[in-house]
Amino acid sequence: MRAWRLLAPALLLAAAGCANAPGRGSAQESYRRGIEALHTGQPRTARIELLNAIAAAPNDGLIRIAQARAYLALGDGVAAEAELRRARALGIPAAGIHHLMAHAFLLQHQPERAIDEAAQAPAPYAGYAGRIRGFAAMALGDVPQATEALNAALWAAPKDGGVWTAIARFRRTTGELAGAIDAADKAVAFDPKNAEALELRGELTRSQYGLAAALPWFDRALQVDPSNLPAMVERAATLGDMGRAKDMLAGARAILAIEPKNPNAWLLQAALAARAGKYDLARSLYRRTGGTLDDQPAALLLAAAVDLQTGYAEQGVKRLQTLLALQPDNAKARRLLASGQWRLGDAAGAAATLRPLAERPDADSYVLTLMGQALAKQGDRAGASPYFARAAQPRSGGSLLSGPVADDQLAALRAAAAANPREAGTQIQLIRALLGRGVGAEALARARRLEADNPGAPDAHMLAGDALGIQGDWRGAAEAYRRAADISFTEPVALRLIEALRNAGDGVGTARVLALYLRQNPDNLAALSLAGNDWLAAGDWTRAIAAYERVRARIGDRDALLLNNLAWAYSQLGDYDRALPLAARAWSLDRRNPATADTLGWLLYRSGRDRLRGLALLEQAARGAPADPTIGRHLAAAGGGPALAANRPSPPAS
Repeated sequence: MRAWRLLAPALLLAAAGCANAPGRGSAQESYRRGIEALHTGQPRTARIELLNAIAAAPNDGLIRIAQARAYLALGDGVAAEAELRRARALGIPAAGIHHLMAHAFLLQHQPERAIDEAAQAPAPYAGYAGRIRGFAAMALGDVPQATEALNAALWAAPKDGGVWTAIARFRRTTGELAGAIDAADKAVAFDPKNAEALELRGELTRSQYGLAAALPWFDRALQVDPSNLPAMVERAATLGDMGRAKDMLAGARAILAIEPKNPNAWLLQAALAARAGKYDLARSLYRRTGGTLDDQPAALLLAAAVDLQTGYAEQGVKRLQTLLALQPDNAKARRLLASGQWRLGDAAGAAATLRPLAERPDADSYVLTLMGQALAKQGDRAGASPYFARAAQPRSGGSLLSGPVADDQLAALRAAAAANPREAGTQIQLIRALLGRGVGAEALARARRLEADNPGAPDAHMLAGDALGIQGDWRGAAEAYRRAADISFTEPVALRLIEALRNAGDGVGTARVLALYLRQNPDNLAALSLAGNDWLAAGDWTRAIAAYERVRARIGDRDALLLNNLAWAYSQLGDYDRALPLAARAWSLDRRNPATADTLGWLLYRSGRDRLRGLALLEQAARGAPADPTIGRHLAAAGGGPALAANRPSPPAS
């Protein structure tokens, strides 16, 4: 949601050869206050004070360097470079500013120049220069050089909070989340007033424990620096994800009060409008980002969704194709792209886009139904039939395995893994392919090696759990997922753990994990759906309705199984006025599903609204699922059965 930035260390730049002390009077006092603001992590305040100092003493090089530090802390590399060049022109030796100039180049997306400049920094600035060189190397995709640079920085400044913050970011980027958390903790311990470290710890906490647990970290960062925009953006986004729309809007407006053109604030408000179904407003708000976020996945996804809802399907499809080129495993983008292609009449494109999702064991009814429709529209009714059949069956909640891969693809992945035994990404691809083929034993052996080599990476533990699960060892799978959850309690981990515990027969553990995840992520759609299903099964109609309605408010009336369950819950409270339209909509969305026919038929019969049509629907349900005991009981109670079917009209077309 924001541009990455690094903070300069909070120490006075008494560089060797810095000759000019700030002048007396107003310049000296403003300079003192500016330095104090830098020390306490408030760069915006420092910038204003130092502007005043410069106005009073424009030829003081030391003030110029202090102002450059403020600009670096604010992420403005261009302004920082300008101040540093003025300082050099005023006589400040280059040796004292190489590390700062490197930082300025890095913020301007010039990593090669940053590396060259950082390499010239003398020993007193080795810690700072090392972390800048590390991130510049990462920007170039050179992980070994980044590792070497950050290790050198740590050796030079083992108690520098800025160095530990850089290490935490590096480890998170490489998937070593446990190590990132440990490094962020050290950064906060060594520099408790480092707003960047506190904000980063909040981001890590959000994935480690959940949304609610992250908020105190963002609050702590804002106590240090009340105008820290990254912390304000992440806090507002977190509140929005928790369903606290008013608080999110207040946060976005607070950001705009500080920086009226801040694109992240407009993006947050656009997301809020889209969630409320106000797509024209969302489109208008997104335009105010000025295109500055168009290369960010979250922004691309939102903009595409708004395009599709406001009649700009072709533009939305183009955005989603760009996003999938960046993130081919982004399931939300893939679903949305297929929907856009279907709207444009591109059935073949929709089927090709959906196939990786439709082949997964956890594919939901929307994906399966659309896949079936896309194939049927191309004339492949035989190919469509299995997808329609799967859409009619209930699905489990957690497994996220890939679909089967072809023999030549598997062979290529084996060769790549053999050639790169220490490259985690390559090993992960092979393990997922093996799982998709059902080769559990080999997948588990490889996953165990990956776990041993990467104990702080949750993906390694998740793959081990997946391998154990497909072999039926659900207790072992649950333990592997718990190890992943201890590092990163995200939706994929939580759903896997819930499914493993449920399959292992641990109902208490299942309920505990689901409740914990919902406490931290109260607006999560998958968790709300699972909770609604559990409450429906337990006969807790009121709580089931509350959960389902929250999901429905977010996704609309397009999920047949959700609407079917919601209709049933309302009917159990005797509210047929609400139940029947929902049941009718569910059946219209998925007419091949015996469950939707049974629910609508039974409610029509039981309510007395249209018993003849209800009986016809119950007969249809019984033909589709002749062994289902619930459908059989409903049909028998309605006085139906095979002997009556020949004289009973078929269900109406709509």
